[in-house]
Amino acid sequence: MGKDKKYEKLERRRLAQIRYSAKRRTKKWKNRKKARKIDHQRQIQKVRKQAKKPYAKLPAPKSFSLITNTNEVLKYFDEAEKRLRGGENITLDITNVRTLTPDTIALMVASVNDSDFYHEGNVNGNIPQDPTLAKLFNESGFHEHVSTRGFFVTSKNSLLHKEMNRKVVSSIAKDASLTGIRHVFGNEKPFEPLYEILIECMSNTNNHASLHDRGKCNWWLYAYSDPNKKVTSYSFLDLGVGIFKSAVVQEKLKNFFKGTVLYKNINLVDDLLAGRLQSRVDEDREIRGKGIPQIVDHSKLQQFKSFYIITNDVKMDLKTGVKEQLSHPLNGTFLYWELQN
Repeated sequence: MGKDKKYEKLERRRLAQIRYSAKRRTKKWKNRKKARKIDHQRQIQKVRKQAKKPYAKLPAPKSFSLITNTNEVLKYFDEAEKRLRGGENITLDITNVRTLTPDTIALMVASVNDSDFYHEGNVNGNIPQDPTLAKLFNESGFHEHVSTRGFFVTSKNSLLHKEMNRKVVSSIAKDASLTGIRHVFGNEKPFEPLYEILIECMSNTNNHASLHDRGKCNWWLYAYSDPNKKVTSYSFLDLGVGIFKSAVVQEKLKNFFKGTVLYKNINLVDDLLAGRLQSRVDEDREIRGKGIPQIVDHSKLQQFKSFYIITNDVKMDLKTGVKEQLSHPLNGTFLYWELQN
């Protein structure tokens, strides 16, 4: 019986090889192979030609902080993307910045790894002249996600993580929670609101995708513990379409506005935060939690020093309730908060 199965397996393999050999002899197969080879050679030539182009320096704003200088920082990345799309090579020049914050580092590393940002152009960069800012940048883990020269050690009190094609990774949420809890509280006692926020962020990455990108969302998480203060900041980012442009929210808006487009995203903030634009189905709610309303509730706790959401052309301060219309949009969703004792 065993010999018969072995013979059948060998016979199937032999027949498959015969069919493949016959296929290789067909004119159609040969033409397709030739076309692929020509296309590959063209792509190589295109890349080499692009690499020979000079790099244009793009000086960053002096205050390179997404949270405190939102419009200027988004304007900077928007300008870089436009020039890259136009075929230029760009140097993201942060040499002379006077302020550099972890949230901006998260946006930078996500951008330079996003093909919708660099297109077919090339991006390089440098580090701040200011020693303190250079230390922050070099120890952030940024260099682990780009091609770089030199050797850089990531701070043991930081965590910079990229996740591809996954919605929720509980182990990363746990590690990121512990990074902050150890630094801020000096122990490893679980702080459930922090863990739940991280899980919701991961869940909402998939919820707030376009129909084309559902289940294929990339997200970035950067937890940074300030060595001079008992504060850990969290930056969570996905460069998708953003909450207000997500497929399910857009579908709900059609029902709200009966086809009209005469509305501004900032006017939808209250509905979003209250869960009236919740973009998930009932069974998801049972598995994952309560979505953005849960994040809003937790943000009010005194353990969170600050809490912001930036998406599309709106910036929301969850601690104060202030919302701001942005002149330069973010194509994606960015959540930032600080854990304090």
